[in-house]
Amino acid sequence: MSTSTVDNQVLFSVIIPTYNYGHTLGRAVDSVLAQEGGNDYEIIIADDGSTDETSKVAESYCEQYPEKMSYHYQENQGPAAARNNGIDSSVGEYIFLLDADDEMAEGILDVLRQYISKAGQIDFLVGDHLVIDPGGRVSYSAVRALPKTREQRFSQFLTKKLHITHCAKLVHRKVFDTIRYPADLRSSEDIPFLAQALALFDCESISVPMAVMHKHNDSLRHNVVYARQAGEKVVDYVFCDKLLPSWAKKYENSYRARRCLSIFRTLHLSGNNKESLIYYKKALRLAPFLALKPSYIKKVIKALVGF
Repeated sequence: MSTSTVDNQVLFSVIIPTYNYGHTLGRAVDSVLAQEGGNDYEIIIADDGSTDETSKVAESYCEQYPEKMSYHYQENQGPAAARNNGIDSSVGEYIFLLDADDEMAEGILDVLRQYISKAGQIDFLVGDHLVIDPGGRVSYSAVRALPKTREQRFSQFLTKKLHITHCAKLVHRKVFDTIRYPADLRSSEDIPFLAQALALFDCESISVPMAVMHKHNDSLRHNVVYARQAGEKVVDYVFCDKLLPSWAKKYENSYRARRCLSIFRTLHLSGNNKESLIYYKKALRLAPFLALKPSYIKKVIKALVGF
């Protein structure tokens, strides 16, 4: 269905993309069902071809809560495609994207209702979040005060001065009529979406936790795979949209250099020294002032010695 179609009875569509997270899916769903304050939300589980117990868990919830829940299965295409398909299946005015291994913060839907009631229609709202590490330790991560202009928000996001967590945001569905998650990116797919949303739409922030994120022990091997898969494609997607304002183009080279330095660091730490230097040299050509920082020079020396 078109994302322009809105069911006036549904204010929030909570999209939960999942791939083989049947063991945590129930926790994510329960965190939404526990929300108080109204029946103006729907929950959509967007299954990206899971082969575990995900379908059984999802179907059980759909049987218990048929008026709130729906389950959509697709052949494995990646998290971006699952999010896009979940959005296409939704009817709410606002979209809340929640990963299957995370939780919606307690009471946040009521907070959002009150915020929308006072502020009127909003394009894009970001908030704080809680982080639980593998050892069970809890920390609080606050979004910093947003810069005044779209350009400042865009540039600070690309330089990591502005941190936005993809599960701690609320997006008006009109945003998805303009931009989508790039379906062929299987990692870092949230970066192009967030960057373009900050450049094209008004963004506000609230100082309350919107989500609880559960951290995992990611292996370095997986980090290397993701670095190779996404690589510079993330930059291409950020800047490929012709809708971006003219001022955005001047940030492309420095951001591409930052991405190359990030890939260089990941490959170097995994022992892929020769390959890592390819990305360092590219970053050096694009933005010498970034690549010549002492922390990178030290890693370059180690990489040169390492092969």
